[in-house]
Amino acid sequence: MRKIRAVLKTIVFHPDPIARLKITLAYCGIGVYTNFFILQVFCMPVLYAAVMCVIFFFAILVFPFVKVNWVKNGLYFLLGTGVPICVYCIMFLGDPHKRMANYIGFILEILLLGAGLLAFIPFYLLFHILKYYKEADRSGKMLLLLGISLPMIALGVYLFNLGAYFKLQDNIAKHSVNVDDYISRLPNNYFTERELGLCWKYHTNLEYINDGWRPPLHDPFVVIGIWLMPLIAPRGIPVFTISSDKESIKFYHRKFPERPLKECCPCSYSHDGKRYLSDPFDSIPGKGR
Repeated sequence: MRKIRAVLKTIVFHPDPIARLKITLAYCGIGVYTNFFILQVFCMPVLYAAVMCVIFFFAILVFPFVKVNWVKNGLYFLLGTGVPICVYCIMFLGDPHKRMANYIGFILEILLLGAGLLAFIPFYLLFHILKYYKEADRSGKMLLLLGISLPMIALGVYLFNLGAYFKLQDNIAKHSVNVDDYISRLPNNYFTERELGLCWKYHTNLEYINDGWRPPLHDPFVVIGIWLMPLIAPRGIPVFTISSDKESIKFYHRKFPERPLKECCPCSYSHDGKRYLSDPFDSIPGKGR
């Protein structure tokens, strides 16, 4: 039993920083490759999410090798920003609407690597952050906690503005005569772009079959907004609804003609993405790439 525990401790947090670096690269490399080329769970992150993930991953890799105090303090802050990232991944993989039941399947798959490894990696990285937090001095701990709070503040601002956007939608709906008029009155902003792109351009659900096909882009704030929508906008059924992906794409292209409809993502070229490569985009005049 002791040998098994020793092996598990070595796998989860190797005492040698170089070996730990190699293990982390191996875990994440296998997970990323599996996700994008074998069984895709997460789609391509939008720019802000991609930047956050890359910076956090760089910080956790180099942290054990940095000895300069001011540089290390900066890395503590970046490690903190990774905590919300890992927690979000755990929640998305578990699916809050299913009370995290999806993790049962992922845990069973860990033995076979593949998608199950994606469920293990966030816990693996969180354990490393916890170890570094315990070893930190007071200033390091404060900076790490500050790093955790910054994305949460950004999320709070986003949710506040999302609630204001929903109120604006309701007001616009009261003065619109039909769906076309309603869409034309909506502001050309981030929230309208994301809403019109839901379920064909932006991934919203782990069970991607509910999206029609796997949409290529993943915006974590949008997904969290959907999870919390009953709290943010307890408004019931919208006055005007878009009935199909094809109609969403039509309105999206009309509202944002400068934005591409198709994105370069491995999921677009898989069996599940065949519709994404043809119908319903073929019917959109002057469509973007």
